[in-house]
Amino acid sequence: MNPLSGVDKISLVREPLNLKLTRQDPSFLDRLNAAVKDVNSKQNLGDDAAEKVVTGELGIHEGMLALGEADTSLRLMVQVRSKVMEAYKTIINMQI
Repeated sequence: MNPLSGVDKISLVREPLNLKLTRQDPSFLDRLNAAVKDVNSKQNLGDDAAEKVVTGELGIHEGMLALGEADTSLRLMVQVRSKVMEAYKTIINMQI
């Protein structure tokens, strides 16, 4: 049997437990707030881009890109909200 060649040793870099415990990850609320602010800023940029397209300050292509990005980010947030609400309802309906 030939040994496998070209396969490097798999390295699983593991963080020491004491560093893992002292590291402060952002909470779910912080992440949610950041996501909402990001979607809101993209919506504002899309609105500004639409106004600039109307006034001729911005090309239609750039305006449509900004609007598309705003639309995609809003749709993604709505999908996440729907999944969270679905999970909440599932947990609420669990028999204990």
